[in-house]
Amino acid sequence: MVDEPLVWVETHPIQWREPRINLAELAKLRWIEGWTRKELGLRYKKTDGAIQNYIQSLRRIDFKADGLTEKERRLIKRVSVL
Repeated sequence: MVDEPLVWVETHPIQWREPRINLAELAKLRWIEGWTRKELGLRYKKTDGAIQNYIQSLRRIDFKADGLTEKERRLIKRVSVL
């Protein structure tokens, strides 16, 4: 005879999406501090292709990322075409 229920309940946190990379920080590291895509990939634990996608996103939005001053944005635009 069994007196207690035969149930095992565990709770595990689930994260459905990866946190987004801060594009302003990425832009500053890439073009102001001169980091390579490989270095950025290691920093953010992303592949080179993923970093390239983020860089393309920055270009699509004309480097208008929250957290960049207008001065930083102009500098990044000038440096990114070199």
